[in-house]
Amino acid sequence: MRVLLHSLRWRIVLIAAALVAAACLIIGGITLLALRGYLVGQLDDRLASSAQRVDRIGGKLDRLQPGSGTGDAGPREPQPSSGDFVGEFVGVPGQAPQTIVAVFDDDEIVVNGFVDAAGKRHQLDESAQHALAGFRTSTPPTTVDLGGELGRYRVASSSLPGGAMIVTGVPLAPVDSTVWQVTWVILAVAILATLAGAGVAAVVIGRSLRPLGRVAATAASVTGVRLDRGDVRLSARVAEADLASTEEVGQVGAALNALLAHVDEALSVRHTSEETMRRFVADASHELRTPLATVRAYAQLSSRQHPELPEDLERNIARIDRESVRMGELVDQLLLLARLDADGRAGRPAVQRTEVNLSFLVAEAAGDARLAASDHTWSLDLDPEPVLVNGDESQLRRLVANLLANAATHTPSGTHVTVSLHAANGMNVLRVQDDGPGVPAELQPTVFDRFARGDSARNHDGGSTGLGLAIVRAIAEAHGGRVTLESAPGRTVFQVTLPQEP
Repeated sequence: MRVLLHSLRWRIVLIAAALVAAACLIIGGITLLALRGYLVGQLDDRLASSAQRVDRIGGKLDRLQPGSGTGDAGPREPQPSSGDFVGEFVGVPGQAPQTIVAVFDDDEIVVNGFVDAAGKRHQLDESAQHALAGFRTSTPPTTVDLGGELGRYRVASSSLPGGAMIVTGVPLAPVDSTVWQVTWVILAVAILATLAGAGVAAVVIGRSLRPLGRVAATAASVTGVRLDRGDVRLSARVAEADLASTEEVGQVGAALNALLAHVDEALSVRHTSEETMRRFVADASHELRTPLATVRAYAQLSSRQHPELPEDLERNIARIDRESVRMGELVDQLLLLARLDADGRAGRPAVQRTEVNLSFLVAEAAGDARLAASDHTWSLDLDPEPVLVNGDESQLRRLVANLLANAATHTPSGTHVTVSLHAANGMNVLRVQDDGPGVPAELQPTVFDRFARGDSARNHDGGSTGLGLAIVRAIAEAHGGRVTLESAPGRTVFQVTLPQEP
């Protein structure tokens, strides 16, 4: 939940930053277009003024005829050269530096040039003259690139009374420079505004999501509580201040509080029911021990006092004795499970710890299993040094015996069972492995549950009570360990891991 809130916060910050950046760029773009249009308009006004100044002296071109010749009007007198009039057209008083002037007469350029900021006149190069040649007709202000050091110009042309064309141009460099300066300023402002907007958004959104973060923390604190056993109390609730912070957070917090209250009530009811059932099982098991012992004693006494009983009656008495023994074992198992559960839930030590030679217990249990299930092949693999553990000897003895009995009961004759015990890295590992048919896949998830059975029979001779592996798990967990199962046809491994120190 916290990760989700963190991701949501930064997504909103990024969206806010993107909106601020987009707004700055749009406003900046419109500003640049308006500024450029305004500056170009002013430049066109200057261009018109420059053209008017040149037009005032345009009449002098009547004297500017190259050479002499004949024509319909007869011979002409020699005329002065264009160089005599360059100063009257180029650098007219009032013109700005770098203003170019070109005069075309009969498609021939007769005057051209510009005056720089130092007052020095310059002739246009061939590329500039060629670019201006396209303006030998009247043309409104137009942008043209003259190349070289001149660059881009705003150029206009007009005709003179004698038929000549005057082309006037002013540089666009000041306009471009101003536009670029404003562009960089706008970009810098946009970046600063984006960063500032992102920072403000992060602070504002962080404060807005803080109550929701505390709601998420409340929910996360509940996820760490183990709900499957014991008297569980869910006391975590969303604070009233967070419920009143915003409408949305209040709705989520109120729903979470209601959910926690319902779950807490349900867990309390479940715990009460479990405690009632546990006390019933413990009390019933305890009360059954005496009647069962009495039934068995009377069955054995009847058999001894009346050896001449009919065969069918003697068989019935023997059956009563066997079932009494079996039921007594079931009662003992139920009592052990009830005690382990009660101690574990109450926080009391479930075992009385002493130093136990686990190697001796495993070897002794393996010898008993070899005699009880002689139709199986048994192998024993122990560390050379004794494996010691702090625990309850009687409970550990039952754990080992149950594992070996499970292997003998649920595998066919001829199965090879290997019992191994090794100590490594502060842990004692007991493994019971067989090459039998394996535990069915559908039974493996519940094999350690109480009254779990691998067959459908519920009351056959020598059958399982369904509590053996449940007791193994309970004893292992009471000693701070665990038990696992790996099973496939031809290989089944029950592994119990116990810490050497409690």
